[in-house]
Amino acid sequence: ERSKALCELEIKESDIPHVTIFKPSVVMGTEKHPYPGHFSQFVSAVIKIHQRAEIIRRKIEGTLRLPVIEPVFRIRGNPQGKLNLVTVDTVAEAMANTDKEGTFWLTNPTPPTLSQLVEWVGEFIMVSMKIEPEFKPTPIEAQFMKMASSFAPYLEGDDFPSDLESCSITREFIHGTIKRTLLS
Repeated sequence: ERSKALCELEIKESDIPHVTIFKPSVVMGTEKHPYPGHFSQFVSAVIKIHQRAEIIRRKIEGTLRLPVIEPVFRIRGNPQGKLNLVTVDTVAEAMANTDKEGTFWLTNPTPPTLSQLVEWVGEFIMVSMKIEPEFKPTPIEAQFMKMASSFAPYLEGDDFPSDLESCSITREFIHGTIKRTLLS
């Protein structure tokens, strides 16, 4: 993030005329344009730590018969924080349709909260998950925190301005993203 800010500053201070700067948030693929980005990597880490690949494959195929019960898996973060996810199609369309100079925030105007996201992910991968600001981690939670340390800043949430009118990130979209990630 620091390097992006420095580059923006250098460009703004230069003599380059007609500069347009696009600032997308966390870009996700779509069914039409798959892109295995950071969100998919995060979900894959949760699946890996819980050794869920076979169970989820059976769920997708419709062959899972018994409910899987486990204790709540806690992830350190801000439950009401927002994770600004935006689809690659939305970003590409906004960039293609912008013909003026300036700085444009290609971010979700109504991003889901981290609590919503872990609920949606947990429903699909059958892991009861919860975002909590502070807790004493179990060994598996501590292992996950170490494994997913690069995601820690995102788990505090963000509140960026947005120049987009809409970007629908729903439960169904998240479930579809997880399914595409696992089947690719």
